Amino acid sequence: MLDNNINIKTHNPVDNNNASKPTHKPVQVAPLDVADPARVTRTPKQDSGSQSGQNQLNYNPDSVFEKFIKSLGNSPVLSEGAKKLLLNKQFINSNIKSDSVLKSLFETFLKSIEMDETEILNFLKFQHGSYTKFQGDFFNSLRSLLKSNPDNNDFKIVLRNFLKSYDCFVSVDETNKSINAALKNIERNLPDMLKSSFSELTDKLLNNYSSNGTDINLNLLKNEILPFVGRYISKMNDFGPVRDYVSVLIHNMVRLENASRDNFSENLDNLFEFVRYNFSLDEEDMQKLKMSLIDTYETASSKKNDSVDSFLKLIDSGIKESKNLVNKGTMEDMAESLLFSQDVHIPLTHMFLPLNFNNMFMFSEIWIGKEFEISEKDKKSKQIYVQTYKVFITFDIQNVGYFETTLVLKESRLSLDIYVPNCLTGSIETIKNDLNNILSKDNLSVSSLNINESIRKRRFNEVFSNLSERKSGVDVTI
Repeated sequence: MLDNNINIKTHNPVDNNNASKPTHKPVQVAPLDVADPARVTRTPKQDSGSQSGQNQLNYNPDSVFEKFIKSLGNSPVLSEGAKKLLLNKQFINSNIKSDSVLKSLFETFLKSIEMDETEILNFLKFQHGSYTKFQGDFFNSLRSLLKSNPDNNDFKIVLRNFLKSYDCFVSVDETNKSINAALKNIERNLPDMLKSSFSELTDKLLNNYSSNGTDINLNLLKNEILPFVGRYISKMNDFGPVRDYVSVLIHNMVRLENASRDNFSENLDNLFEFVRYNFSLDEEDMQKLKMSLIDTYETASSKKNDSVDSFLKLIDSGIKESKNLVNKGTMEDMAESLLFSQDVHIPLTHMFLPLNFNNMFMFSEIWIGKEFEISEKDKKSKQIYVQTYKVFITFDIQNVGYFETTLVLKESRLSLDIYVPNCLTGSIETIKNDLNNILSKDNLSVSSLNINESIRKRRFNEVFSNLSERKSGVDVTI
């Protein structure tokens, strides 16, 4: 397997002017001597005011997660760009409709978001069903086995290896596209005198993504292309964009190697054999499990949604093809926000809804989180944890205003905090009565229902406190 690293040797010239300078003889310390605390370099104390959240005990303030938490406040908000596309007539007339690249794509997008109640539900179901690659009956069966055998570490290892190979196996096309993009970026940042030689190497790569073609491409990448770039970085001490793109290239090479058919087949066979013998499944059950994997794969590969596709195509074309800088910046912000919402540090499901409902435009975002809390019935006896759902919904409605709803569902008990625009503050009691009637029809008991005027827009990280739970800890470094 390919190691996910790159070794670069630098050859820095020796400065002769420093040769005559006296050198300081290091202090010899016996192996078992106790270190003098006065000689230990202490880490600088962190300013408590710069820490986000209420917990002031931070472990490793320079960690990736800490940087992610700090970047939350600076990341673009998807609803801001979508609001321009759907609700801001001045922006649409001055920028979108005058853009030859985006005009027709925008009209197609508007037609695709004309939905009724059923189409709205299908739109949200599509996003939820395609949120990860591990959706469908097959993966639900694996979740059930894992839930019923939480202490089986051997099963966790076998399952982890399979999921890793499955993820890479079904993403071969995307991995190859990412490799090609990294190679183009490397070539663009190389000196002109090396571009032709590098291009000759990359031209040898095959566009055939079969098992044989993947092996040939990997061999070429590992034995010719990567050493070529490594020699350039080593000799020129180039630690700029080329080195960054090399890191991306190596990451995708590792994914491509894990995506080999042999690797996937081996991990799949190991999973089936483990399940058969350790969970006592008969041939009929094993056959059902295998067929569910085939159905899940075929369903995932054929599942599409015209509204989502048209929205993403509009964003992609605006970034790559539009010459209007305002449009390009808006599309880049929306793309960054969509990518940010998929960050591994966000334990939430995110869905969006651009909508034309009865000739009224609106845009909504939905954030769903799951937590485990102690059951209200068993607080005094044994502790039984129940799953609690927390949902944060925002929506902007044309000619009405901005709404926010925080919904918490625990053991069929529902609490609602709703914020409405100023124009509806006089109808709060009517809204409460209507909501109570709707919820009672679904046999939901409401523990609390609060409706207030929306004063300011909140971000999802202000609603979900579990984003900063990993901050809890003590800095034990000196």
